[in-house]
Amino acid sequence: MSYCTIMMVTYNRIELTKKMLSSLWHSTDYPFNLVIVDNGSTDGTVEFLKETFNELLIHDKWPFGNCASMPHIHLNEKNMGIAIGRNLALKLANEKFNTEWLCTVDNDVEMPQGWLKEAISIMQVNAAFGAIGVNMEDSPYPIIDLNGKAFQEKPQGNLGTACMVFNKKLHKLLGYFNTEYGPYGEEDADFGMRVRVLGYKMGYIKEMGNHFGSGENDQGEYREFKDACHAKNLAKFKENCRLYYSKIKSYYIPFRA
Repeated sequence: MSYCTIMMVTYNRIELTKKMLSSLWHSTDYPFNLVIVDNGSTDGTVEFLKETFNELLIHDKWPFGNCASMPHIHLNEKNMGIAIGRNLALKLANEKFNTEWLCTVDNDVEMPQGWLKEAISIMQVNAAFGAIGVNMEDSPYPIIDLNGKAFQEKPQGNLGTACMVFNKKLHKLLGYFNTEYGPYGEEDADFGMRVRVLGYKMGYIKEMGNHFGSGENDQGEYREFKDACHAKNLAKFKENCRLYYSKIKSYYIPFRA
């Protein structure tokens, strides 16, 4: 059986990270490796990650569940932004594990049981779909049935990177995430747009996920920061979409950090 490398970027919110990792261990029924890039957390996240994984290593707990090897942790001294964090994680996934499948996840989500195996199995029999994720949006999309697999097809837009699974072949075609949008913004929408420029479709597994980092956990200064970034990046994203589709701008993006 092939493996998947799951890539997560963390920045503070330690309690959400703990909850997410607990969900990951219990819901993932496909063999995986884990890469974590921390973007300069100051709330104890770094210490928690080191202590947790070192303790498991000391007690010879690997493989732990379906996590096939000791997670690789990369620590940035400061917050480099989500796009750079994901690019570092993707680069490390290639260097450390070089798996057939890749998956981005956020540190404030939980997935349904069997999510990874289901996402991969959908793409294995439906080559037209370049990426399959877990739906963390407010509502589901219509269920379609193709080649014996029932799942949600998202006809437009991107999947977001809260939980998105794709093949190494797609990564080789698209390269990395676009860092033009600054510390926070449309890097996920940009990636999804480039997937569609290549002619691929995208969707979600049938079961919904849970974005527990939303609502009361997504308020105040951080929410204002994200809203300001989105507003600032909207015009750039629309222009990039035009350039991608018109083939003026390459949809392949080399590593940038």
